[in-house]
Amino acid sequence: MRFANGWRFVGIAYGLAITGGGALVAGYAAGGLIFILSPLIAAVIVRALGGDGLRGLGVGIHGPIGWNLLAILLFPAAMAIAVGTGIATGGVELGPKGTAEVIAWAALGNLLPRMIFAACEEFGWRGYLTPALAANGVPRMTNHLIVGLIWAAWHVPYILGTPGYSQVSGWLFAPLFLIGVLAMAVILGETRLRTRSVWPAVVAHGIANALAYAFLVDGVFERINTLLYAPRPDSMAMAIILVVVAIAVARVPVPEDDEGGPGLAIPWAFYDDFEEPPTTPR
Repeated sequence: MRFANGWRFVGIAYGLAITGGGALVAGYAAGGLIFILSPLIAAVIVRALGGDGLRGLGVGIHGPIGWNLLAILLFPAAMAIAVGTGIATGGVELGPKGTAEVIAWAALGNLLPRMIFAACEEFGWRGYLTPALAANGVPRMTNHLIVGLIWAAWHVPYILGTPGYSQVSGWLFAPLFLIGVLAMAVILGETRLRTRSVWPAVVAHGIANALAYAFLVDGVFERINTLLYAPRPDSMAMAIILVVVAIAVARVPVPEDDEGGPGLAIPWAFYDDFEEPPTTPR
């Protein structure tokens, strides 16, 4: 996977994201669709025209069960801890619809569209950019942080084009959002590397978005301290939880045979069902 193609991907994704954000600012709802499709479109263009083809696509289902379970359980557990802490400390009061049943059904009702939107993002960020950087020798944690910074900045046009995106002051929102996104980039990036599949990242991201929207149902909260306990990555509680998980994930030892050994320039993980890994770096 060519290093220059990674930056072409970023340029295309950013160009489309800015176009979509501008459309939202101008009052065109279709801008949101342009925005959310931008990583997927950029990946398709670069793969088709840049010569990378299907390398590192990651559509197989692989890897230890623990990493797949992490993807499924991460955000339900993190959001439950954040909201539960708020209830225990008086920062959150549940409303008449603040029951597990209502929230679960609302999340299930949102799950399919949120999974589709998550796939549009993840087949770009973890499906293309993460393996593109790794295939060019970028160390795994540096890889995740680079992807996280790019991913966080990509959200800016949408945030600017969406009035009321956050009820928190921008001076507090921006650093918390960045911390949360960087932590998620480490977690999702590691699920991508450890399982050789993009699907755990898609599943985790889709579940997170479905639950976040479920918590927005009128009547779930009577009141909530959004800055401290909101079940979204830019609250203090969620940011702390995600950082703790990211640190724990980063400390899990990498097996000697993972990615073909530490000295292999192009990891085997990025030559999935479509191509056999090379025996020597190229």
